[in-house]
Amino acid sequence: MKSFWRQDLRRGFLNAGFFAGLLAVTWILVNGSFQSPLNRSRSSYQIIADIFAASGFGPFAAIFPGLAYASVFCEEYTSGYLKMILSRMSWKKFGLIRMLSAALSGGLMLALPIAAACGIAFTCGIPGIPSGSDRGLLDGTVVYYYIEHYGDWYIFAGKVLLGFLFGCMWALAGLAFAVWMPNKYVALIGPFVLYEAMWLSLGTGRLMVLNPIYMWRGEDLNSYPLSALMECIYILLAAAAVMLGLKRRCRNG
Repeated sequence: MKSFWRQDLRRGFLNAGFFAGLLAVTWILVNGSFQSPLNRSRSSYQIIADIFAASGFGPFAAIFPGLAYASVFCEEYTSGYLKMILSRMSWKKFGLIRMLSAALSGGLMLALPIAAACGIAFTCGIPGIPSGSDRGLLDGTVVYYYIEHYGDWYIFAGKVLLGFLFGCMWALAGLAFAVWMPNKYVALIGPFVLYEAMWLSLGTGRLMVLNPIYMWRGEDLNSYPLSALMECIYILLAAAAVMLGLKRRCRNG
């Protein structure tokens, strides 16, 4: 089991889909940082606002996490390789290992570019409470409270963590689609369609807390811990869907 876990984890990262998604997300977010001057003349939070708003990443964020490893199950199932794996371990162990591999690859695919983009903002901007021409930028926001009580590190760590959990969530959603409908294109496109449907149907009213598009930044729900909690709930739901689908798939052959 340990050797399979190491092999599966390695496959989750050493594939073209992971590197393509990582480079695409990095380019989108880092490119957004150039909307503001990077000469320490503006607040780091003005640069961050440009990165996460002007980049236009949010509406398409669910596309990338599943590129790495979510659809591999389809190939294993159609080729018969899955039967060989399940002859050596139970479907439950396989499901747990595959979910960990897919979630970690999807999570890091978003967390690393977000860390890089935020690193640029804090290095090339002025951290702390905005002053000068940016005075009042954060007044009345939860970010102002976090900086005042915890410091800039809390914002940096919070955004990276939320990005990681968001990537885990949609990588597992892609794996769930693959398990229930072992078609590579369904596994890749399904999460994006679900994401867009939830975005449009849940809107900005009372159900806003359930809307995934408002979870990955943290400020939209006015609470980083709440955003992280909702992402964890969706991760558990996606994991349950994977295990139920895998059980059904193994039982029916």
